[in-house]
Amino acid sequence: MPISTEMDLPIAFENKSHEALMNVWWTANLLRKVSTKFFQESLSSDAQFNILILLKDSPTPLTQKELSQKLLVDKSNITGLLDRLEKQRLIRREAVLGDRRSYHIKLTKQGDELVTKLDKAYQKKVREIMNDLSAKDCDDLIRLTRKIRASMRRQTNVI
Repeated sequence: MPISTEMDLPIAFENKSHEALMNVWWTANLLRKVSTKFFQESLSSDAQFNILILLKDSPTPLTQKELSQKLLVDKSNITGLLDRLEKQRLIRREAVLGDRRSYHIKLTKQGDELVTKLDKAYQKKVREIMNDLSAKDCDDLIRLTRKIRASMRRQTNVI
């Protein structure tokens, strides 16, 4: 099977399941590159934006552990991300009553302003990227990627 465009995978596959999975992986890598470029002026990573947006949208304060679980990020990595956000004065840590080892992570006023500004531009970028997909295409993509995650959850201890 010849490769027709630069958007196709760089190799051909005989196994359809493998090709489908590699399409998901390849697309995720391209999305990572786009997001890195998008956030480079304001934040050091998309992971920092994800933390800020989770904090903004959460009805209750979140702990470091909860953020780690929601983002599928290792606890040691979340610590470094939070340290950098705190150094930029975008978040603050507040002790959790009754648990000397836990902190609630909260947006500062500066963090709230930045995430609000970035979210508008981010939503525009999402619309641009997903423009060629219909609502049904989006529903299908959501359904299919959920099936992949469910299969991985059954097969591994990773998630």
